[in-house]
Amino acid sequence: MSDTSAAPEGERKSRLAHQSRDNLTRAVFLLAWPVIVEMALQSTVGIADIAMVGRLGPAAIAAIGLGNQIYMLALTVFAAVRTGTTVLVARLTGAGDRIGANRAARQSLLLATYISLLLMVLGLVFPAAGLRLLGAGTDVVDVGVGYMRWKAVSAVFAIILMTCTGILRGSGDTLTSMYANTTVNILNIALNWVFIFGNLGMPAMGAAGAGFSTMLARAVGAAIMLAVLLKGSTGVRLKFRDDNRPHFETIRRVLGVGLPAAMEQLFLRGAQVFFTMILTGLGTNIYAAHQIALRADSVAFMPGMGFAVAATTLVGQNLGANQPAVARKAGFLTIYMCIAMMSTIGVFLFVFAVPIVGFFTTEPEVIVEGARVMRIMAFAMPFMATARVAAGALRGAGDTRYVMWGTGASIWIARLGLAYVFVQWLDWGLVGAWMAMFADHVTRALVFGIRYYYGKWQDIRV
Repeated sequence: MSDTSAAPEGERKSRLAHQSRDNLTRAVFLLAWPVIVEMALQSTVGIADIAMVGRLGPAAIAAIGLGNQIYMLALTVFAAVRTGTTVLVARLTGAGDRIGANRAARQSLLLATYISLLLMVLGLVFPAAGLRLLGAGTDVVDVGVGYMRWKAVSAVFAIILMTCTGILRGSGDTLTSMYANTTVNILNIALNWVFIFGNLGMPAMGAAGAGFSTMLARAVGAAIMLAVLLKGSTGVRLKFRDDNRPHFETIRRVLGVGLPAAMEQLFLRGAQVFFTMILTGLGTNIYAAHQIALRADSVAFMPGMGFAVAATTLVGQNLGANQPAVARKAGFLTIYMCIAMMSTIGVFLFVFAVPIVGFFTTEPEVIVEGARVMRIMAFAMPFMATARVAAGALRGAGDTRYVMWGTGASIWIARLGLAYVFVQWLDWGLVGAWMAMFADHVTRALVFGIRYYYGKWQDIRV
């Protein structure tokens, strides 16, 4: 495939852009279902860690939960590259600009590599600092330090894997990353069994073994995705002989969309840190219940992630192909489909809350508190669907500044502010904290839904 050959005008529009015009429902499913499966499987990395390490006691559960909070906060910096890459590749793919799409992919991977190495060094040098900042007790810190060191190393492979995923999603390929992440998850669970408990002659590493297993599994996933991009079978291709010097115009376009997305994640993760600090004062068992409920609900959130990616890709590609009406229709259809699916999941969570939490622990207090807050979140599912997919559609249009400010205002005022009032002033405990989370999702559904409805995003240039 030659990057320099000019495609005829009839071939300039992407395959998915045509599908979205002729059969939008099918186009949404083609993009969304692999992402839903991928994200559900990806979440099993954390679920497997919690379920297996949970046999070691509440302190181990709390250590894994707090460690993942820090890990996700560290990855916030990477959001600038990932989101900017997906949006820019989608626009360029829709416009038929293969050279530009390949250049964007290459520059994004270079940026991601530099960022990931910096995060790894910080995590290796200061493994306990974040745990103490979040209010962890000595028992939790002692268990969590080894886990944090291995998670720091795994960040390199995770960021490369996620960058490749963003590239392929922008080009309209969501299947490849699903297959790669399936491999990652199967390996992670198998290696957890080996290294946490010391099977097959390996040392019993405890909680640190969960981090070590995640690192090995993600290294394999990153290698798979890089091999796919080097082969070029999905339309975007990397080459070793290409110019790997910084291309500042491409970097500017990636960061122009991506930096607001990074700030959005910084607002989100920063508030979650303070949210966690409020909860750690409630005791180890209560925080363990919070973590288990979050892990169980994370599977229910996956359709929102899948449909959000579908909205980002379809809106971005159709705007690149100069089809704003199709882009608008695709966004609305994706929102409606996601609401239907997540509302159904909400009913399931409400009915089976107790056995779901009981899968992770046998501690009675943890089961009671975890099931109670899961039922609260069951009612938030339609609002969460609207918020996530509308935000994804706005990102596809490049309207990341609005999403940044909307997320920041909602999570800091609705979630964090109300959590402080409900937990500290009214003494509602974990239930009060999750009521504040519910308010946050309702607020974001309104803020992003209204923005998408009025359509100013159609005029944004990337």
